[in-house]
Amino acid sequence: MTSSYPHDDPVGYGLAGFGRFGRNRLVRAFAELPGSRIEALSMRDPEAARREAAEHGLPAGYGDLDALLADPAVEAVYVISANADHEAQTLASARAGKHVLCEKPLAPTTQACRRMIRACREAGVLLGVAHNLRFSPAVLQIREWIEAGMLGRIVSAQAVFTYDGTKSPRAWLYDGRIAGGGALQDVGVHGLDTLRFLLGEAVEARGLRVPAGDPVERTAETILHFASGALGRVLCSYESPYHSRLDVLGEKGRAWAEPFTIPWAEVHLRLETADETRDLTVATGNTFGPLIEGFSRAVRGRGPVPVPAEEGLRNAEIIEALYASGSFTTIP
Repeated sequence: MTSSYPHDDPVGYGLAGFGRFGRNRLVRAFAELPGSRIEALSMRDPEAARREAAEHGLPAGYGDLDALLADPAVEAVYVISANADHEAQTLASARAGKHVLCEKPLAPTTQACRRMIRACREAGVLLGVAHNLRFSPAVLQIREWIEAGMLGRIVSAQAVFTYDGTKSPRAWLYDGRIAGGGALQDVGVHGLDTLRFLLGEAVEARGLRVPAGDPVERTAETILHFASGALGRVLCSYESPYHSRLDVLGEKGRAWAEPFTIPWAEVHLRLETADETRDLTVATGNTFGPLIEGFSRAVRGRGPVPVPAEEGLRNAEIIEALYASGSFTTIP
């Protein structure tokens, strides 16, 4: 990983809402980055926060967000808390003059997303959303094939992401007031954002959720119509073992990647056209790295925010449309 600014001036981050994700993903991700470092973390339990900080060799662990925001070493806050806390923690960070990188979904509602964007703009701080799959070598390879015309006009694409939600340590996962939804908000947003990254803007959407009418759907399937004319499908679920796959179908061929959502993993990529077939094994590596380092460059005024908050807002707009559209018709 390289950076375009001096490595003796890394951006200091505070991780708000530290837990399993921070422990298993971000501590490792930051350790590989020359231009970004963790200066502090916050949790609800002060003793647990200090213990986690000591265990991972981090300078400080705080029992509340205010203490983290008061730390002068923290220049940017990476919000990794439960979905319902994203807005409040972002607004507090903006008031404290801290830049914010927020985990997906940006917020459970479009209204909350807009308030976050407005607050950060008025405070003069940056706001980005952490869609790390845009930096997966597998996703980027498929995008390169699309842009090179190797698949021809894209007809359709599909993103599948499932896992067993009953094994998740996140107790709030099935609480609609905290999660803001179910599988679609949690993992479906990854597929949605990836298809938008590959195919451009979606202009129509329709979705079905199971159980119908439940604020926390266990399984959801969506159909998207893109401005290019292509169709997209996102299937996500809490009710099946882990599986992820990305497929793109064009007039001249098709490409797929499996699995496509795990960092530091090997992905099987395949390209099939009338002229050739390619089978590749790609190491995804640290997909958070380019995202975080890019945000750090933006903080230093040396580049744009890698995934602007407006991208998170657009995903929220589509998800709200999907929630509004989902219903089954009884077949006589």
